[in-house]
Amino acid sequence: MTSPATNAASTAAAVEVTGLSKHFGAVRALQDVNLSVPAGSLTAVMGENGAGKSTLMKILAGLDTPTSGTVRVNGEPVRRYDPATLLSRHRVALVPQELALAQDRTVAENIMLGVEPGSRPFPDRGRMNERAAELLDRLGLGVDPRRSIRHLDAASQQLVIIARSLAREARVVILDEPTSILSPSESERLFEVIRSLQTDGVTMLYVSHRMPEVFALSQHVHVLRDGRHVGHWPTAEVTPDQVVAAMVGRELAADFSRHDTPAPVATAAPRLRVRGVSGTGYTDVDLEVAPGEVVGLAGLPDSGRIELLRGIFGADPVTGGELSLDGKAFTAKSPRDAIAARVAYLPGERRQQGILPTMSVADNVNILALNRRQRFGLLQRRALRRDADARAQELRVKTSTTAQGITQLSGGNQQKALLARWLSIEPRLMLLDEPTRGVDVGAKAEIYRLFRNLADKGVALVVSSSDLPELLTVSDRIAVMAAGALVGVIPAAEATEERVMALATGAHTMKEKA
Repeated sequence: MTSPATNAASTAAAVEVTGLSKHFGAVRALQDVNLSVPAGSLTAVMGENGAGKSTLMKILAGLDTPTSGTVRVNGEPVRRYDPATLLSRHRVALVPQELALAQDRTVAENIMLGVEPGSRPFPDRGRMNERAAELLDRLGLGVDPRRSIRHLDAASQQLVIIARSLAREARVVILDEPTSILSPSESERLFEVIRSLQTDGVTMLYVSHRMPEVFALSQHVHVLRDGRHVGHWPTAEVTPDQVVAAMVGRELAADFSRHDTPAPVATAAPRLRVRGVSGTGYTDVDLEVAPGEVVGLAGLPDSGRIELLRGIFGADPVTGGELSLDGKAFTAKSPRDAIAARVAYLPGERRQQGILPTMSVADNVNILALNRRQRFGLLQRRALRRDADARAQELRVKTSTTAQGITQLSGGNQQKALLARWLSIEPRLMLLDEPTRGVDVGAKAEIYRLFRNLADKGVALVVSSSDLPELLTVSDRIAVMAAGALVGVIPAAEATEERVMALATGAHTMKEKA
C-alpha cells in the first residue's frame, strides 16, 4: 500500500529525519527512514510492536545514536545524541510511557529537577515552588507544588512530566503511549492540555495504538513497518482501515467477536465460583465463570476489579467468602498455590510485575516450567530452548533469537512472551489484567484469537480491561464493578459502552432515583 506523494505540510519542519537507520548487530531496527514533522503540529507515529517506533523516538530524544542518517531540529542538524543536548540545544523532550518520577520528592522538585533557581546545592525553594505553580496552572493542574509526587494519580503525574519539559522550554514534545495507564476521564484531561500546548505552538510527536485518539488529535499520521517508513497522510485524508493495513501489511478481519458462537452452558460446577468474597478494595462479590467462557471485568481504576483478580490468584489476602475451582474449595494463600492449581495471572503492570528484566526471552517464557525439564537435578537447556522457540513462534513474538534480552523487545512482544509463559502451565483458568495495554492492532488481533482458541479448548478466562471496545469484542458476559462491589453482569450481545459505563459510574442508580 502506498501513501499519497504529498508534502508533510506547507509550514517549515520542526523535525526532519533523512535516511535514518539503526542496527543492533544483525537486527535492523530502522532502515532508511525519512520523516518530516511540521512546526506546531501534532504528528502521530504508528506501527506494530517492533516496527521501530520506540527506536526512532529514543534517537529523537537523544537516548540512542543512529547508525546512519541525519536528524534536523528547526533546520539545525543534531551532532550529539544525548538527552541533555537534545533538550538544552534543540529543545526536544520525551514524555515516556512509564512514569519516570522521583517518588520521594515534591511536585516542584520533580518539575524543576536540574533547572532549580538559586545556587547549588542550595536552591531557592520559594522561587522553585512559584515557577512550578505557574507551570501547573498553565496545564490546569491544581496541585500544591510542595506536595509529595507519590500522592498524585497517574494522570497528574503524567502532567507533571509535561510540566518538567516546559520548565526546560521544550518546543518539541514526544508523547509515547501517553494514555496507556489513564482512565477515559484522565485521558480527556490530557487531551485538553495537548490542545492547549499546540495552540501555544508546541510541536508534538504522538506515539499511540489507539485509533480514536490519533484521529481526534493529530493533523498527520506516519506509519512504520519492520523498521521502514511505509506511509504518510494528512489525518483528514486517511481512514483507520487504511492505517491498519499499512501497519500490518495486510487487511485485518474486522470481527473477533465471540458473539457468533453460543455462550458456554453453565454447568453444575463452574470452573470458577466466587461467593461473597471480600478483600482489600472489594466486598461481598459473587461471580461464576464456566469452562470455555470469557468473562469481561469492567470498572473504573478504583472499582476493585484489579484487587479481585489479585485476591483470586493469592497475590493479596482474601478476608471473607468462599472460592471454588471445578467444584472443589480453592483458596490460594500465595501465587505458588494458584500456579499449582493451574491458575494463571497476567498483571497489568508489565514492567513492575511481569517481566524478569535481567533475563532472556527464553528464560522469561520458561520460568514456570523448569521442573518439567529437569533430569537427575540438571536442567535440560536444549529442551527448554526448543520449548521457548516453539511458544514464541506460536504467539508470533518478534525476536531475532529467544536468547535475546527481554527488555530489547517492544512492549507488545514482551506481553506476548508473558502470555507464552502462562501457557506453559496448561492453565484451566486465566486471570488477565489489561492484556493488550500498549499493544498494536495486529498484536491485539493475535491475542484475541488466542483467547478464542483457549476458550474453545475449555479454558476459563477473566479479562479485566479499561478498554470497553475490547471487552465488548472478546467477552461472553461483562461483569461490572463499582466502588468495590459487583453491580451487574450483562451478556455481551446485549452490552453497549453506555450501559457498561452507566453501571461503572453509578449513573444507573441516579436514573432509578430520578
